[in-house]
Amino acid sequence: MADNSSETKKQMAEALKKLIKDRPFSKITVQDIVSECNINRNTFYYHFENNFDLLYFTYSLEVQNIGESFKKANASLPQAMDFVLDYIDKNVPLCKCAYESLGEQTLKNIFEKDLMFFVVSTIEYFSKEAGISNTEDFKSFVGYSYANLLSSQIIWYIKHGNDLDKDIFKGCLQTFYTASLKSVMEEAVKKGF
Repeated sequence: MADNSSETKKQMAEALKKLIKDRPFSKITVQDIVSECNINRNTFYYHFENNFDLLYFTYSLEVQNIGESFKKANASLPQAMDFVLDYIDKNVPLCKCAYESLGEQTLKNIFEKDLMFFVVSTIEYFSKEAGISNTEDFKSFVGYSYANLLSSQIIWYIKHGNDLDKDIFKGCLQTFYTASLKSVMEEAVKKGF
């Protein structure tokens, strides 16, 4: 039953993504979702309280799927950021809808857990490259800090992507994170972290 329930939720998420391309989120009703999925309203309310709950699930699932793809591909943080920005560009209606309807803090919470993995992986990569070793406490601290900063930058890109030169934004983002992360790691070694 759990697999069937999960598939039903994913079906509703796909319906929402499709409907968001054609109209504002505020104009999408539960009836629109259930009609698109060919299910009844009780099924919708069995899984979700309302459309905002479905939107949260949908966007969280999208971010989780992106994160899983990166993990399987063993992608670096710069590769992951390239993919994220490309994803945003290809899914502007869903990303803008999530930003406007769920809010910045909710999006940060969605992004941070997956970004933490990439920051820690990047720390480990840079550590091997430089022949240094940082403590687990340091990796956790820096992982959380940089995941928080990256989340803010992704949200900023969602808000202002249409007004930005994407290549300049990517260059600045990658330069900032690569240079500052390496510098922080080297300084931490000097201080015993």
